[in-house]
Order: sequence, then C-alpha cells, then structure tokens
Amino acid sequence: MNKTLFAIVTIILLLLTSARYVAPSDGRVGYRAPDIELSDGSRRVDLQDMRGQYVVVTFWSSAQPASRLANKELSVAAGAKADVAHVAVNMDRSHGLFEQLIEADGLSGYDQFYVAVEQQEKVMERWRQQRDEFTSFLISPEGRIVKVNPTAGDIIAL
Repeated sequence: MNKTLFAIVTIILLLLTSARYVAPSDGRVGYRAPDIELSDGSRRVDLQDMRGQYVVVTFWSSAQPASRLANKELSVAAGAKADVAHVAVNMDRSHGLFEQLIEADGLSGYDQFYVAVEQQEKVMERWRQQRDEFTSFLISPEGRIVKVNPTAGDIIAL
C-alpha cells in the first residue's frame, strides 16, 4: 500500500511540475524569445502582448551601419504585412541621436524604441547581443525564435 501511495504521489508531483514548466528563453533559434518591454513615455510595447502573430525584433545602432540598414529594410517589409509586427531596439548612447536617425532614415517611429544606456547591458545579455554586431530575430506566433537575421524577403514570404 505504501509503495502504491508513493507512486501515485510521485506521478502527481511530476504532472504538476511539468505543467508549470516554461521553456527557457534565449536569443537563439528554437528557444522562446526573451521578453522585452519598451516604452517611450507615450507608448509601450511588450513582446508577450504580441503573441499570435509573427514579430521581427531588430537591434541596431548608428555605430553598426549593417544593423541600421537592416532596421530600415525590416521595418518596411513588416509594414507591408498586416500579420507581422516589427519592434526596433536602438542601442545608441544618446536619445537625441536616435531621434535624428529616425528622421534621417525616413522611419515613422511607431515601431522604433530607444533603450536607455543604463538598461542596455541587461537587454543585450538576455538577447545575446554584441555591440560590434547587432542582430535581428523572427519570432513565431508561439513566441519562439525561428530565424536570426531574417531578410526582407523572409518577411514578405510569410
């Protein structure tokens, strides 16, 4: 009787702990995308709220021309698709520079967010970003990273 009770309790505990299991988040393909909450005072974006649609997250800065170009291309591509959202995360050292670049690149700014310098390291660590090579991510409607550095063609093909 004790062995049976022990087995039942063990199975129940396994079921309860596995039901609460959440896949680890990481900035690599196949993993759940790390959450990111961004705000500029008047608007806010939370990646968790975007579940159910594809999302492109682009990290960029003025110091990395390739990331700046990718940001512009992916913003335009995602804007052409009703079921794809774009969130651009700027890692420049100055909010003023960020605003100038948005204007110079002809971006509307609705999908562009600046991360304050004191928060940048935390965000970069969670998303495995390096200052010398920022990347972009295509995230599935289920919240998993399906591609690193997607192209505009990848977005249009969705």
